[in-house]
Amino acid sequence: MPPPTGFPTVTPAIIIKLNVTNANPHGIIHTGSTFTHFDCPSGTIESTEGFSPAFKAKVNFGADWCTFDADKEHGRLNLKVVARTDEGASISLDYNGVIRMDEAAWKVFTMQPDAKTMAFGAATGSCRFVVGDEKLKALENNVFAGNGRIIVGENGLVAESRLCQIVPSTDMD
Repeated sequence: MPPPTGFPTVTPAIIIKLNVTNANPHGIIHTGSTFTHFDCPSGTIESTEGFSPAFKAKVNFGADWCTFDADKEHGRLNLKVVARTDEGASISLDYNGVIRMDEAAWKVFTMQPDAKTMAFGAATGSCRFVVGDEKLKALENNVFAGNGRIIVGENGLVAESRLCQIVPSTDMD
């Protein structure tokens, strides 16, 4: 039997880099999850070479309302960001994802001094954009998914996500 058809493909589209400045732990909440709010007040959102619409934007607000499952195996990312392009257009995005937690990830998320950069592969998510500028409307009218990592540097943490545009299949099986 031939493999099924009709699956979408992906096109590299956008790279998000957010500076994580503070962790605000809240403790265990009503769901049994542990809730921590992370401030991400600056960073960049930029389209990849060849992607349309092309843009570069600076983040002027960002935060992650992150929860960690009671079994400590996964984290749930709930990121909201507002940015402005070099041309002055506003971009809002909501990113929801899941991260597989291990000892190395816990060190990063609890901002331990011996934390190390996390490689791609532990976190995946999807992103939804809201824009007003007509030149950027394609961001609202497409679906984006990707993966992320956290870079541990001398100046703190950088949360990086690389998003692909989901391209619908035109197969007729």
